[in-house]
Amino acid sequence: MFADAVPTLFREITNEKQQKLLKVVSRNGVSSILFNLEKSPMRFSQLMFRTKLNPGILDRHLKALMQLNVIEKRNDEYTLTETGKRLVSVLLELLNLVE
Repeated sequence: MFADAVPTLFREITNEKQQKLLKVVSRNGVSSILFNLEKSPMRFSQLMFRTKLNPGILDRHLKALMQLNVIEKRNDEYTLTETGKRLVSVLLELLNLVE
């Protein structure tokens, strides 16, 4: 899956949604949110404790990730969508490049 994405990683991104996704994912603390949600759905307070993010910043990140359909909120818990699961998989592959 990741090998198919590599050619697109190094070209100019013109799609606004793609640009927004890269911008959001590069924010401090977003990867921590994603990796924590990969383990299990969590409530806001659990995410705040695990990520050590300020509540205002955490709220802003969660809203941006929901807008991009990366996470969703169900019964007071945040969880990864299928898109979010794929994104985490790609991020893990990317991190494996620098081991």
